[in-house]
Amino acid sequence: MTKLIVGVWIYLCGILGTAITGAFLSQMLRTFPASQLEAYGPKVPEVARPYAALVAGAPTVLRVVSVLSAAIGIYLWRSRRPRDTRLFAAAVISALNLFLAMFFTMILLLAYFYLPKIANAP
Repeated sequence: MTKLIVGVWIYLCGILGTAITGAFLSQMLRTFPASQLEAYGPKVPEVARPYAALVAGAPTVLRVVSVLSAAIGIYLWRSRRPRDTRLFAAAVISALNLFLAMFFTMILLLAYFYLPKIANAP
């Protein structure tokens, strides 16, 4: 029973993590538009522009991943596979969700704040 409770909590945290990160990123992108790249000075690193373009679609990707994960969770719940297999699949889905949320957050921090500041440091 403990495995089931922990597995469900981990799974729900993965879905909530992607949903909350998608909302957070959309607010950050609304607050700091693409012109934020030039806010620290005239030099903008070449890698910051593709990262900024990648982050622009991140809220949509994270929302789609959240909905897909919920659909897979419903499938796993109704599946006739052994409980341990279903819990392992839920944990893997949760780990992928949390990794994706962390990846897009770090790309935002790198592209919009860290790399332009380092490029224009004296």
